Amino acid sequence: MAFRKALRITLLGALLATCGVVAYFLTQSSGYRFSAGDVSFRGSDADLDIDGMHVVQNAEGVKEWELWADSARVYRGKDVTVLKNLRLRFYPNDGETADVSARQGTMENKSRNMRISGDVVILASDGVSLKTDALRFRPGEKRIASDSRVLIEGARFRLSGTGLRGRTDLGRYELREKVSATIYGAGEAASPSAERN
Repeated sequence: MAFRKALRITLLGALLATCGVVAYFLTQSSGYRFSAGDVSFRGSDADLDIDGMHVVQNAEGVKEWELWADSARVYRGKDVTVLKNLRLRFYPNDGETADVSARQGTMENKSRNMRISGDVVILASDGVSLKTDALRFRPGEKRIASDSRVLIEGARFRLSGTGLRGRTDLGRYELREKVSATIYGAGEAASPSAERN
């Protein structure tokens, strides 16, 4: 009986210590706010499993981006958090938000740099959508980038190309190469209007 009580106390202490360490790593910068649903450290090779993770980046009282993930596995030794079913929201200077969704991603615990992949979609508040296979986000530089094929669609146009560079603070994105565009006129069938290699 005394052994079981000692084991419980040890496990409880280990759980509290682990949660404290993870909270430190996830919130070490004063500009970040972090919340989570269920937290456990059993049943996986990760230091910590989190259901319903939410991270907010603020700079000088201004919200820059938010991250939601259905689940997150924190690996302190590798300095990485593995994310599943995630959504990012950027807050550009003009106030027009943009939402990014993807099936999975990895976030470096210290820098918050992310690589996301799997049905990546950026949806701007004006209805323009951007689709690609993989995307990198560097919050310290407020930049996103992709080397994959990219499709951008709006109500009256369609752009495709390879490679993307963008500024999350400005809400601006640029296709890098093999760009083709289709502009839809009023009452006309879609027709190619420009192509750039």
